[in-house]
Amino acid sequence: MSLPSACPLCKASSNMQSVVTPHVYGNDTKTCRAFFHCESCDVRYQYPPLSPEEESKFYASEFESFMSGRSGSSGGWERADHHILSNEPTRLRRMEYINPYLSDNDSILEIGCSSGFMLFPLKKQGFNCIGIEPSGIFSEFVNSNGIDVYDSLDDLSQKKSDDLFDLILHFFVLEHISNPLGFLKKQIKLLKPEGKLIFEIPNAADPLYTIYDVPEFEKFYWSIAHPWYFSKSSLEYLLNRLDLPYEISLAQRYDLSNHMIWARDGKPGGMGKFSHIFGEEFEEEYKKTLISSGNCDTLVAIITNN
Repeated sequence: MSLPSACPLCKASSNMQSVVTPHVYGNDTKTCRAFFHCESCDVRYQYPPLSPEEESKFYASEFESFMSGRSGSSGGWERADHHILSNEPTRLRRMEYINPYLSDNDSILEIGCSSGFMLFPLKKQGFNCIGIEPSGIFSEFVNSNGIDVYDSLDDLSQKKSDDLFDLILHFFVLEHISNPLGFLKKQIKLLKPEGKLIFEIPNAADPLYTIYDVPEFEKFYWSIAHPWYFSKSSLEYLLNRLDLPYEISLAQRYDLSNHMIWARDGKPGGMGKFSHIFGEEFEEEYKKTLISSGNCDTLVAIITNN
């Protein structure tokens, strides 16, 4: 196994790095990879990461089939229209914290817009929406339904060099980016004064890993698609380098039913399965308890450009 000489985020020395797991879900190459933990900044990272060529190929032509394999048919990754329907609960959850930052005539950019399930309703409300999506399948669908989509931030900047946005969104994208600080700095340059950058990422303190320690989840969680897994403290380390005001909040996407199926069957797919027995109030209290403990599955960040 190849060992890192320093943390790729904070540059702490090799004696501060330890192996989290040798299991890298989806690593079908001959390269031996593992995930490491930096005790200095608390980030988890894949080493060695995908090469630029491997990364480009993966997102251009393999990502949807990879995600379909992880989430099964319920994820809707095989068809854009199915993806929109399956993600409606996710959209509604996100809009609860996005709505306070929306104003009339706002211009909105979503990076990694996938099927457009977040952008289409915003466009119907009258917002000026643009997407970035490297996937050819999804970008063609969103483009054909009236929202301009670009391959990357660089592509957008070259073709729409004067455009600035009131709101930039991305959800479960940052953990896929090899240079997260550079990625965020590019977005800040595209924000209007007092504009907001809002994003979600996985929390490395996921309860299935930190509390329940489900062996099958450990082999599933650490993905070839993710160079990084951030905790709240490692995300703070990253965002402090922007020198801008920000807030980080904790969230829990998956419910007790999902966790019980993982514990019983060792696989995903249990969302809502027992909610008719537990009741929605019980499920929500369970999520709130995980959030209050810090052992929850999602981090939400809001950055203000000043």
